[in-house]
Amino acid sequence: MKIRTALTLKYTCITATIFLLCMVLIYLVSEHTRDQTFFRNLKSEGITKANLFLAGQVDAKTMQSVYLNNRKFINEVEVAVYTTDFHMLYHDAIHNDIVKETQVMINEIIQKKEIEFHIGMVFQYKGKDYIVTAAAYDGYGYDNLVGLQETLICLFIIGLSLLFIAGYVLARLSLKPIRNIVNEAETITASHIDRRIPVKNEKDELGELTIAFNELLKRLEISFNSQK
Repeated sequence: MKIRTALTLKYTCITATIFLLCMVLIYLVSEHTRDQTFFRNLKSEGITKANLFLAGQVDAKTMQSVYLNNRKFINEVEVAVYTTDFHMLYHDAIHNDIVKETQVMINEIIQKKEIEFHIGMVFQYKGKDYIVTAAAYDGYGYDNLVGLQETLICLFIIGLSLLFIAGYVLARLSLKPIRNIVNEAETITASHIDRRIPVKNEKDELGELTIAFNELLKRLEISFNSQK
């Protein structure tokens, strides 16, 4: 394998690995943000519905009707309100229950004040504790994640192709001085042993190599002339 090809592959692999890690980080941060936003919205919706019900501003039948109508078009949040002794006061749709509340779950919510299964919390209203649960499927958030995933995959494929091309060009440009040295060296024969390879920069590695090669030619010329 030529050095140019090896350098291209190494450059592509290293940069592609960094590129991939950055994309994975973007995806994980986006998933974390989606998760936090979703639970924050669940909590907000649960508190809002609990307030409306406990304050008597909206009757249970109307709230259930709104929930059932909305869930045909959007991923509506399903909310339930319990007393601390596991007596159900309100439920958006008991027959389509997303979360099966149990006494153990209620006890855990009372103990921890808030848990995330979807969301469960202790809610105080007029000095009395109630248990509020809220659940929903974050279809919009997951659709966005799928779209982000597809975009990142496309970007990775395109980016990998561009990185390979860029690596090849850079390797070719970097090795061009070596090719020039080789071409100059091929012109030196026994009849032209007095010729030397031009030194463009004495301070870099190629300059040092050229100087060393010219010194070798000088010693060969002296030896050749002595034998002649």
